[in-house]
Amino acid sequence: MTRTNSGVRWLHVVPIAVGIAVGIFMCHVAVPRLITQLTGVDGTFRAERCTWGEFDSRGDRTMTCAGNFAAADGSFTLPGIRIDGVFDDRPRGPVAARVGGPSAGHAVQMDLASSLAPIGLGLTAFAFPAWALTAAARDAADRRRRRSGPPAPEADPHSWGPLPTP
Repeated sequence: MTRTNSGVRWLHVVPIAVGIAVGIFMCHVAVPRLITQLTGVDGTFRAERCTWGEFDSRGDRTMTCAGNFAAADGSFTLPGIRIDGVFDDRPRGPVAARVGGPSAGHAVQMDLASSLAPIGLGLTAFAFPAWALTAAARDAADRRRRRSGPPAPEADPHSWGPLPTP
């Protein structure tokens, strides 16, 4: 089996790298969105331009939109802002949304599941590197044990020790 210099097998390196990459990417995408959903400025989003986008998990085409955001307290508006989220049809009226502040570049819909699901997937992806590191450590310990030779015989606790030689 092919090994790196540290004794970790390629069988372990691949899940470690993939799991860490997927976990970081999913959390990088979802955590800022969740922060905006929890601490952002309430308001409404009105769609002006919508385009058909990719297919969702059910195979239906979805739509992404850009438009205007108005803060609920009337303190600011953001023209030409895009909204994170997808729609089945073009929204006919205002949509509840939040932004990070008056200089935000996008709004987010108030759907916590859209943030928690990717975070959960990212955390689950981190389980694969944990498994692979555990397996690599166990394999390395087994290889060290085999290289050091057979274990020394254990002393019998009921014995007085070795017999004297005459």
